[in-house]
Amino acid sequence: MSDKNKVTVKIMDRDYTLVSEDAREHMQRVANFVDDKMRETYNGNKKLSTSMIGVLTALNIADELFKVIIEKEELEKRINSPQYELKSARDELGAVVSEYEKRSQAYEKMIQEFSRLIDSSNIYETGVAQLKKRMDKLDIDLRTKEENLRKSRNEVLELEKEFSHKEGQSSMIDFDDETTK
Repeated sequence: MSDKNKVTVKIMDRDYTLVSEDAREHMQRVANFVDDKMRETYNGNKKLSTSMIGVLTALNIADELFKVIIEKEELEKRINSPQYELKSARDELGAVVSEYEKRSQAYEKMIQEFSRLIDSSNIYETGVAQLKKRMDKLDIDLRTKEENLRKSRNEVLELEKEFSHKEGQSSMIDFDDETTK
């Protein structure tokens, strides 16, 4: 006969004594799990009786158990079926290759676009450099013409001064002529 362990646990604030061949820690962990699940059910509807809470909790735990059993069976099938694993690996590899090809094509498009932008940039820079040279030449021409215009204005002013000075002398001569008559 095997050794039995005995532990007192608390579920929904009531004490229960459990006796099992399982370790005391395991029994306590199971009791804590049941207590947590019952409190979840109680917190969802505080009007339920303790027996209703127990039934609903048992149904919820049974539902989780059946889902885990189904998942376990699926995993066992996958483990026991090398062809399934091979197909899964091929499918996964196909997906990875497909994604790689998409990204590779996108990368190639980006490289082409980048090259096109560099070419456009070079053309633009050449055009800008030519325009800058042309603007510099026009600026020099404009400064030269402005200097010539300034000189011409100065000459005009000098000529106007000379003309008005000579005109002033002629008026004096005219005036002198009248007085001598």
